Amino acid sequence: MNIYLIKASAQSAFKEYKKYMGSPPQSIFSLAATTPKGVGIEMVDETMDMKVNYRSNADVVAIFASTPDILRAYEIAKKFRKKGKTVVLAGLHVTFMPDEAQQHADTIIVGEAEGVWEQLLEDYRAGSLLPRYQRTEPVDVATLKPFSTQLIDKSWYGNAWTVMVSRGCVYHCSYCVVTPFFNKGMRYRPVGQIVDEIKNSGAKWIELHSDHLMGDPDYIRELLTALIPLNIQWMGETTVNMAKDEELLQLAAKSGMRYILVGLETPSQDALKKAGKGFVKVQEVKEYIRRYHEYNVVVDSAQIFGFDQQDKSIFERSLEFINEVGVDVPHAVLLIPFPGTRTFSQLDTEGRLLTKDWSKYDGNHVVFQPKLMTPKELKGGQNWFWYYAKRSKLAKKLEKEMMW
Repeated sequence: MNIYLIKASAQSAFKEYKKYMGSPPQSIFSLAATTPKGVGIEMVDETMDMKVNYRSNADVVAIFASTPDILRAYEIAKKFRKKGKTVVLAGLHVTFMPDEAQQHADTIIVGEAEGVWEQLLEDYRAGSLLPRYQRTEPVDVATLKPFSTQLIDKSWYGNAWTVMVSRGCVYHCSYCVVTPFFNKGMRYRPVGQIVDEIKNSGAKWIELHSDHLMGDPDYIRELLTALIPLNIQWMGETTVNMAKDEELLQLAAKSGMRYILVGLETPSQDALKKAGKGFVKVQEVKEYIRRYHEYNVVVDSAQIFGFDQQDKSIFERSLEFINEVGVDVPHAVLLIPFPGTRTFSQLDTEGRLLTKDWSKYDGNHVVFQPKLMTPKELKGGQNWFWYYAKRSKLAKKLEKEMMW
C-alpha cells in the first residue's frame, strides 16, 4: 500500500506567515510517524511552495488543512477522487466542520489522528472503510514517534527543524482553536525523547513545538537543563509572562532560546480580559520584553484588530504600544473567527458573520461586522499599521543569520 500525505496551503497572508516561521507542520509529519511499517509514504507541504504530484501512485491520499486552506484542500481532493484515489480529509477545520468536509472525501478524521489512522488503513485494506474516524481519548504523547527527516528534504525548511514538546494549552482564549481541538489541559512528552529526537535530527536551529511552552514550569526547567549540552538555538511559543521568572529566563537563554512568539494581541486590557487573556498585564509588558532583550532574544508578536472593545483609535495606540515595549517582529492580523472557537459561535449567533468563504479567514480579510467601526475602517486600519510597523535591528540580524 502507498499513501500520499499533503499539507494543503492556499496563497494568502496566512500562508506567508507560516512560511516565514519555516518549520515542518505537525499534521503530515505526525501522521507519517504513526504510519505502520511496510506502507510507502510520499509527502508534500504546500506551505513551502512544494508542488502536489497528481501522478502519485498512492492508494490513499490524506489531506490536512486549517480553515483558510480548506477550499484548496477540497480542490486537491476533487482532483484525486476523479483519478480513483481514496481521499481522507483531516485537520482543524475538518474537526470542527465535519459534515461539510464529509462531502469532499471518502472518509475524514476528526481530532487527533494517532490510533485512528492505523485503523483507517486496516479498514481500507479490508474494503470496509468507515465514513468518519474519531478518537474517544486524547493521545498519550509519550507514545508519539519522532518526525522523519527523510520523507521531505530538510533544505525546504532552511536551517529549522521541529520537535514536538506538548499538545494542548492551559488557557482558553476565545479566538483560539487549540483548547477545543486538544481538549483541556496539556500533555508533555518525556524529556529524554525530545533530547534524542533533537540529536538525531542533526539540526542546530529547532522549533520546540508547543502552543504554550511554559505551561508547566517544573517540566520546562527539566527540559531546558537537558538542552544545554546540545548547543542548539531554538524558538518557541509562550506568554510574555515567562519573563517574570528571571531564573527561568536565564536558563532558557542558556539552553539556546533565540526567538520567542508571545501573545500580546492588543494594548486594550479590556479586550484581553474579555478574550480570556487577562493574565497578560499591558503595563508589565515593556519590562518583560526588556528582559528578553537582555539575553538577545527576538520577540515576535501579532496585534489583533477587530475585538469588540476596540474602536478606530486602536491602530495608532497599537503602533505606539509595540514601539514603546520593543516588539521585534510585529504582525497586523484581523481577528479570525475560526470554527470551533467561542468567537465564531458568538459572531454566528449574533448574525455578524459577513461570509463563510473560508479562503477569506486568513487574517487579512474582514469576515465579520465589527462592533465599534465599519469593515472598511477595520481593514484600512490594519493596512495603516502594516505600513508603519517595522522589524527591529535585532530581528533583522537574526533573520540574516538564519537565512529566513
